[in-house]
Amino acid sequence: MERVATAPAKAILFGEHAVLYGAPAIAVAVDLRAKVALNDADEWRLNGQPLDPSENPHLSSLIRWASAENRPQDIHVVSEIPIASGLGSSAALCASIGALLEGTPSSKERIARAAHSSEVEAQGGRASPVDTSTVTLGGAVVVSNDQWPGIEHCWDVDLSGPDGDRHWAIHSLSLSPQLKSIPLVIGSTGKGSSTAKMVASVAARMHESDFRASMDRLVTCAEDSIHLLLEGDPISIGEAMNRCHALLREIGVSSPEIEALIEAALPYSLGAKMTGAGGGGCILALTQDPDSCAHAIRCAGGEAFITTMGAEGVRIENFSENL
Repeated sequence: MERVATAPAKAILFGEHAVLYGAPAIAVAVDLRAKVALNDADEWRLNGQPLDPSENPHLSSLIRWASAENRPQDIHVVSEIPIASGLGSSAALCASIGALLEGTPSSKERIARAAHSSEVEAQGGRASPVDTSTVTLGGAVVVSNDQWPGIEHCWDVDLSGPDGDRHWAIHSLSLSPQLKSIPLVIGSTGKGSSTAKMVASVAARMHESDFRASMDRLVTCAEDSIHLLLEGDPISIGEAMNRCHALLREIGVSSPEIEALIEAALPYSLGAKMTGAGGGGCILALTQDPDSCAHAIRCAGGEAFITTMGAEGVRIENFSENL
């Protein structure tokens, strides 16, 4: 019997860069989804082709995690999530596949840990659990160095890697029905960038007092956004998005392509900001006029996706225990 699971894309709403300097990262699941179907097979295949472990380290890690080496599967993937756009496409695939590989359905915590471990292995020991936690839990997720008071603490993640020991506390934050009903338009610049280079450029300027002051304001903005999300007022959240983007622009992680899409989206939005490391990638616009906002983004040269925040996390659509 075919086994099927889906998982959503993710977008970082607040906390880019500031998360490395003590701020929480706040991410939301959005309703672009990746769908994975598994069928028993004579050999491991991915979309009809033999699975090459060297080209698919994420999948190889998950297969070992599930002790499934001797249970080959034909894996078929269909995804609405743009690749390499900072929207968590690999995390969504890892969570979907991880949900199906074991003989019985796994808990979301177990799926998220397995998906994160696969990303750590594929990325040379460096990966935060933001993406994998968000696509697994769905809704809104807060990842911080310590437990955050007033919101649901789910689990902790520890990692020893090339950059030393890291600890994260994973939280689930409930979004109001009003906020979940307002569209979030994602605008893609179509330009990739190196997260490592963007992070390094920020670190190189942290000794500058004015720059550090801007970063301190970014940390505060991220912390304040948790309370705004709990209150659920879209206007206040849009204003916070605008303030956050102004600070990200101030520290030099925006780009002409990002600014063009922000300028196009703002007349139709409650707020708009870049998402992710910057230098390219995507923007987010919270809007009550998604069609006009998306049209403006496309006219400015971007690709637009009309979504909503707070999507359901990884979901098993069909499962057979007879593996």
